[in-house]
Amino acid sequence: MKDNRLKTHRLFKAVVALAIPLSVAAAVVAPADAAQKYRLTIISGNTHHYAPIGAAIKAFIPKVDEILARTGKYKVSWVQGFGGTVVKVRGELDGVEAGLGDIGVVPGPFYPAKLSLYQIGYVTPFTSLDVQVATDGMHHLLKTYPAMGKQPQRFNQTMLAISGTADNYLLWTNKKITKFEDLKGMKIGAVGSNIPWVTAAGATPVTIKGLATLYNSLKTGIYEGCVLWQQAIAAFKFCELAPFKLDTSFGAIANATLTVNNDSWAKMPSEVKAAVTEAASTWSTASNKVTLGGAKWGESVCVKKYKQQTTSLTAEQKRKWAFAIPNIAQSWAKRQDKAGLPGTKMLSTWMNYMRDKKQLVTRNWDRE
Repeated sequence: MKDNRLKTHRLFKAVVALAIPLSVAAAVVAPADAAQKYRLTIISGNTHHYAPIGAAIKAFIPKVDEILARTGKYKVSWVQGFGGTVVKVRGELDGVEAGLGDIGVVPGPFYPAKLSLYQIGYVTPFTSLDVQVATDGMHHLLKTYPAMGKQPQRFNQTMLAISGTADNYLLWTNKKITKFEDLKGMKIGAVGSNIPWVTAAGATPVTIKGLATLYNSLKTGIYEGCVLWQQAIAAFKFCELAPFKLDTSFGAIANATLTVNNDSWAKMPSEVKAAVTEAASTWSTASNKVTLGGAKWGESVCVKKYKQQTTSLTAEQKRKWAFAIPNIAQSWAKRQDKAGLPGTKMLSTWMNYMRDKKQLVTRNWDRE
């Protein structure tokens, strides 16, 4: 009996001795903490066909995830509220302000009053044909003039990055146009900020309420053409009904923005905040690449599938159109100055930047 108790005692000690190093080993091998889930909602009214949203899905979100995976401390649980599921087109700024989304892809053209300083590209058409230069120029202004960063702050959000809205605004119509005088009396869709381009040609402007409305608006006669860019024209099949493209070279515009709600920003862990900040820069460049790639794709689709025909204005005709527009740049600058904003200084900085980068600059808007 005593021998049996002795054997049992020795067996128990052996098991304990074996269990202790195994438990220690398990503690070393197993992760101390699993990645902490952090929920972020990103919103916009348009669909992935709009390049800045496509880039948010394919570049921004993966980049944030990639950066956070380096430490494994946080993992974002993304909610993608695009295509009107959270806010409608033109409701992005208000949606981010109200906290409906933590991050928003906010199309600047739809906010000419609230984001007035971001409209500088629209008041200086015929200036640049390079969307990356236009984007770099906007970031230069953002760094140089604190007033630009303060504008979105009035709506409870912080500017993360700016990207291209269009690689080159051109004109599509349902009948062939060879010069800007041919537009007289035609109903032409425009986003709002570029309406003066249209009225200078004697056309009747109609505000584009959203890219998804393009096709039906033309089909039902709301307008007979529109000022847009090639990728958007193909994505929304506008060239099926308006296959006549006029190369006006209005130019590249960069005022698509990525913003973050200030309340969300304040609560965001520093590591997540750093990842979002770094990924925003990736988004800006990626969005421009999507836009440029989309232009080539769009040209191919519209030509092959819808028999798109292109007429190019001569340099003289483009110059004539540029000077037919009132000096909307200086009018814009004076309005900003009156509101206590650095409009005139920004206009000069912007145009000098474009001249330094050897851009088109058909008209020196700041020197008249």
